[in-house]
Amino acid sequence: MKFKPALLAGKEVKTYVWNKDRGVNKDPSFAKFEPNVSSQLEIYFIEEHRIQNRIFHYPEEPATLNLTDLRKSDQEKYTLVISYVNYVGTPTEWIIDLQVQDVCFEKPKEVDKCTVTTCYTGDNGKLKNPGNQTELVNGSKLLRVCDDSASGNYSCCNAAGTCLEQFLKVEEDTMPLDDEPSSTVIITTLVIVLVIAVAVGVTTGVLLFLKNRRGASEIKQ
Repeated sequence: MKFKPALLAGKEVKTYVWNKDRGVNKDPSFAKFEPNVSSQLEIYFIEEHRIQNRIFHYPEEPATLNLTDLRKSDQEKYTLVISYVNYVGTPTEWIIDLQVQDVCFEKPKEVDKCTVTTCYTGDNGKLKNPGNQTELVNGSKLLRVCDDSASGNYSCCNAAGTCLEQFLKVEEDTMPLDDEPSSTVIITTLVIVLVIAVAVGVTTGVLLFLKNRRGASEIKQ
């Protein structure tokens, strides 16, 4: 989640505080970062939010929270409140309404001649492969399709039974083989041969012409 607050010019930030809407009469505190105190992010109610080993923060990007392996429970309104050193007034706020689709496929990409994607199901999900074999998935599952036998329709399903299908296959190599010259190489070779043949023909014709002229001159003498 990348918050983009308009910071007050010339003011030093004292704290970055993230709040998560948790309902009426519940403490909304989610996380806090104090750049002048520590380089570590302080996280609140980590067990209740279920973000253990899923949240990361980098001091060089102080207003950004990196939340991985998104789950439906992460879907909520988050507010970043920024306070400043030696400043009395309304703090800077930025709101993100996070929407999470708990069943999805990451856009497939080619890695080492394999088609790679990630299936996200949320908690207690399932993955069905082209052979109708089902595998339990708790959050996400990395898929690698490296040969035709693994190609086909894959189905990601959440605990409620909502499914999403994705057809995966190995991308065909369209590059010409090394031992098979391309048409461009063949055409270029033919042109070179033709030029050489024309040059040889012209040279032979010139030599015959000069020889005939020399013979005619000797007869006249």
